[in-house]
Amino acid sequence: MKPYDRGIRRVVTAGLLLAITLLLTFTNVAFIPVPTPAGSATIGHIPAIIGGILEGPFVGLVVGLGFGFGCFMNPLVTAVTNDPLVIWLPRLFIGVTAGWVFMLLRRANKRVLAVMLVLLALLVLYYSYQVGGKILWLSVLIAFLTGVGAMALYHWARGEDVTIISLAIAGVVGSLTNTILVLSAAVWRKVPGIGPEVALGVGLTQGIPEAIISAIVVVAVVSALRQIGKRRRGARL
Repeated sequence: MKPYDRGIRRVVTAGLLLAITLLLTFTNVAFIPVPTPAGSATIGHIPAIIGGILEGPFVGLVVGLGFGFGCFMNPLVTAVTNDPLVIWLPRLFIGVTAGWVFMLLRRANKRVLAVMLVLLALLVLYYSYQVGGKILWLSVLIAFLTGVGAMALYHWARGEDVTIISLAIAGVVGSLTNTILVLSAAVWRKVPGIGPEVALGVGLTQGIPEAIISAIVVVAVVSALRQIGKRRRGARL
């Protein structure tokens, strides 16, 4: 692909994902009400993750900027805090970290990816155990989704294309970037009602389910787009 064509593709991809992000945030579809001090869980960070994976960290940064703007304009978010250093700044890094992780892992061999997948599954199961002391049904759900996801990824990884594991890990990292940085910023800026213990509880009860959902959606969407791309190249041949 020529550099000119690649640039056009990046602009189009960034614009489309940015539009989806703003639509999700302005219509409140991105925010799922939950009974925690944060007020809601989110899926609005997923387009930024996809942008970082598909077109690199810069596109992820642009879409993350749009997500931060959408959150800053949303009353569900500003009801908790209107501090831009909490709402806006952390979300710039969602697509950046996802893009970097995917670039690092997409050329890794199966053994490295398998080890990382096992470590990631163990980490999620540990968090599931921690959640179990507070919300048993959520702990069971997280453990179930982790087991199903790990088995599915292992099955896919037995083939030649192991990119799907890299996609899942990048999706989880991007989602956890949003959770960890936003909650850390909330503690740092002393947002009312969100101290260190509360932030940890929110991270456990919301962050892990968001990361699992993010991995599932990212794998499904990016894999579908890759298949479409392969068919188009095949048609031109």
